[in-house]
Amino acid sequence: MALGFVPREAALEVCRPVAGQALDKTRTVGLVTLPGAFVGVLLGGGSAVQAGATQLLVLIALLAAEAIVVGLTLELVAGGMLRRPVAP
Repeated sequence: MALGFVPREAALEVCRPVAGQALDKTRTVGLVTLPGAFVGVLLGGGSAVQAGATQLLVLIALLAAEAIVVGLTLELVAGGMLRRPVAP
């Protein structure tokens, strides 16, 4: 508020870079999850195309879930509904 920001704008100014960093961490998500899904489908009797489609579906689902959670958390913090507890 000292710089002329209203509380919502001040919270977004602090939270946006951190939200971007959280979404940036998705690059490493596929190192374990995706090959496991691919091999699981192959061992289950599926074709390589089915395994690739499953791998893509898992990646899209993980990215969508993470984007939704980061966006929701950002809005809750900016709206003042989600705060860090004050130490006694």
